[in-house]
Amino acid sequence: MSDDSRNTSNPKLLPYFLILFGMSAGLSSVVTLVAEFKQELGFSNFEIGLTIFCGFASSFIALITLSPHADRGRSPILLKSGLLLGIIALFFMAVGDSLWYFIIGRSLFGFALGAASPAARRTVIVANPDELGKNLGKLGAYDVAGWVVGPGLTAALNAVGNFRTPFWVMGAALVLLLPTAWKAKPDAAERDIQKKKPLDLFRIRRLNGALLILSAYFVFIGAFESVWVLELDFRGASQWQIGVGLTLAALPIPLLAMKGGILAQRFGARRWTLGTMSICTVFVASFGMFEGLLTLIILTILCSLFEGLGFPAGPMLVSVSVPEERQAAAQGLAGATEVAAGALASIVAAVIYQTTNDTVVWITTSIIMIVLLVFGWILTKPPDRQPIRPDIPFDLKRRLLE
Repeated sequence: MSDDSRNTSNPKLLPYFLILFGMSAGLSSVVTLVAEFKQELGFSNFEIGLTIFCGFASSFIALITLSPHADRGRSPILLKSGLLLGIIALFFMAVGDSLWYFIIGRSLFGFALGAASPAARRTVIVANPDELGKNLGKLGAYDVAGWVVGPGLTAALNAVGNFRTPFWVMGAALVLLLPTAWKAKPDAAERDIQKKKPLDLFRIRRLNGALLILSAYFVFIGAFESVWVLELDFRGASQWQIGVGLTLAALPIPLLAMKGGILAQRFGARRWTLGTMSICTVFVASFGMFEGLLTLIILTILCSLFEGLGFPAGPMLVSVSVPEERQAAAQGLAGATEVAAGALASIVAAVIYQTTNDTVVWITTSIIMIVLLVFGWILTKPPDRQPIRPDIPFDLKRRLLE
């Protein structure tokens, strides 16, 4: 397909950006309120970790089973379905009064994200390969911006009403995005007409390396979801301080994601993501070495500076490892790998935190990240120095891989 034809027929990207923003804000409300679940409903640390684990697990299933359909022209359908299911999940948790309500609600929301995310990533990736880094960075910025807005809003709504109020308001806000979702159009890129199996992608060595690098980051995310808010609570933070802390900790990521994508495309996504994630491992290890509420928040903010700069580079490595017609399947497989790593990390971190302390959690997390990054570095090294995809200019492909 010619560039002129593609530029005139490609869908607008704004609906995909806005839907991920809204759903990320909804998910952040669940994470922000885990301390409230413990206080109001009597959930143990393990039960909170189990709830988070179930959300990761359901997202894993959706990513594996639904992402190939986006490669077959069904991205808009997946986006709409994910949004509707996310609304149902938030309202379900709003009326919950026991552990099972929140396990089911978090599972539904995880499935919704698993349906919508690969569809959005494929559309953004194939829209303009020459601006791959910029577009993925922008998508990441909208995605994480939901995490920035969500915690502060959740804390305010919880203070005005109770812990159920944020779920009602977030669900209603997603309802307002339904007209935007219905404006989403299919992309004009090559499609998977052979209906290949997503697990076939594991045969690609460089893709496996990219998946390990992404897994390293999501080991941290899983531990963060499971432990960070609880540790703030343990260090004496009130609910509003938790909300503000989460917002401040996440703020650098959307602010720097687009710039990070541009820099990754300029200097090489492989070295860029490995460099930024390596720095993050140092900060992660330090979380449990210093006492004090403010100290933990400041260290997390510093870590998120490098998260924001490196955030788009991982999906870029995945993208250039597969042909155009397999983009959604590859991104879905990447997402499934991420949530599997996050799910395992969340439950393990919860158990370690329950039996020891946060210092052990963060040092263990950092060590696991380092091991995954080393193997990812080995597998993504291009031994033949040859480009992977024929539809991106040679210099760009070489820059993305080296």
